[in-house]
Amino acid sequence: MATFNKKISKKVTTTDSFFGSMVRGIYPAVVENSNALARQVSLLEYPLGEYLHCNTPWAEVDHVLMPIRMGVHAHWILVHLDIRNRCLNVYNSCCATIRDGEVRVDVQPFALVIPHLMANIDVWQPVIVNGIQRIEPLVVNLVHDIPQQSNGTDCGVFVIKYAEYFMNDIMERMPNPFDATSERIYLASQLYKHGLHKINV
Repeated sequence: MATFNKKISKKVTTTDSFFGSMVRGIYPAVVENSNALARQVSLLEYPLGEYLHCNTPWAEVDHVLMPIRMGVHAHWILVHLDIRNRCLNVYNSCCATIRDGEVRVDVQPFALVIPHLMANIDVWQPVIVNGIQRIEPLVVNLVHDIPQQSNGTDCGVFVIKYAEYFMNDIMERMPNPFDATSERIYLASQLYKHGLHKINV
C-alpha cells in the first residue's frame, strides 16, 4: 500500500472477496490432499501478486488484509495475515451476536490453506517431523476491545475502517463508539474525489 500512499509505513497488501470463495472451495480437497492446491491456478496467483491489478507479491510485504464474508452469516469480517508472526488476527464488528467460536470455525479454512499458499511461493518452508514434511495451520487470534456495530448492516464500513486504521498504525485511535453513517458518507465522497482525479490525470 505504501507504493500508492507514502503516508503508510506498513508493508501491506490485500485480497478481494473472491479470494475467500476460492479458499472455501478448495478447503475440503486440501484437507484430503495438500497437493490439491496445484489445481487452483487462480488462487495461486494471489500470493504472487498477479490476480489483482496493482497488487504486491506477498513475499514483499509483512501483512495481508482480507475482507471475508462469513460462510454461515451474511456478515463481513477483516482477517489480517501477519506474515512474520505466522498468525491470523480477526476483526469482528458484531461480537455480541456472532460468537468467537463461530468465527474460529469460519476462519479455519484460511488457517489451513494459507500456509500451503505461502509454501508454494517459497516464503515459508514446511516443518520436517520424523522425515515427513508438515505444513502447520496458522494460529487464529480474535481481536477484542475494538468498536462494534449497533445494527445488522454496518459490517462493511467497519471492515474498511479497521483496515484503514491498521494500515496507518493508529488502531487505538479508532473512535468508540464509531459513527458508521458519517464514515459511509465520507467514504463515498473520497471515492467520488478519487474518480474525478483519475478522469483528470
